[in-house]
Amino acid sequence: MILSSDKINLIAKLFLEKKIGVLPTDTIYGIHSLAHSTLIAKLISIKGKELNSPVITLISDVSMIDEFDVKLDDFALLQIEKLWPGPNTLIFETSLGKERSFRLPRNQFLLDLIKKTGPLASTSANLHGHSHSKNVEQAINYFGDSVDFYVDGGTLDNLPSSVYKIFNNEITKIR
Repeated sequence: MILSSDKINLIAKLFLEKKIGVLPTDTIYGIHSLAHSTLIAKLISIKGKELNSPVITLISDVSMIDEFDVKLDDFALLQIEKLWPGPNTLIFETSLGKERSFRLPRNQFLLDLIKKTGPLASTSANLHGHSHSKNVEQAINYFGDSVDFYVDGGTLDNLPSSVYKIFNNEITKIR
């Protein structure tokens, strides 16, 4: 999907105004917000999930992980080189012992957007327990006015991202 810089700037402005939106990614449609705890809680509530449910943090550069108290060792950096950019979510442990998941998408629209907004929280655009949206119309049927804006990227017939946990020099495929 190719959008003009004016449209990317408008979408970035909406996120910076603390809005929640549905966007296409390089995998499936997602519901997104800035990666701030109050907005993440709202995003999870809209989706109908439990408050402590995990979300993915979309980044445009590996250095953005530093903002989340995750220290990457040589093994983790090697896995990042193999799996990013692309449709792979990587889970790391923070210094507080919590898990945090990240994805560096292979999608120029998202990369340009994230460079303007900072990291975005993301989860699949569906109500909890339902199948993910393949187009913006399905997302509108799920969320209606509870989401501030929608970006139509056509029909996406992709699979959700693969998920890997990287802890203690081991990598485990979760999905």
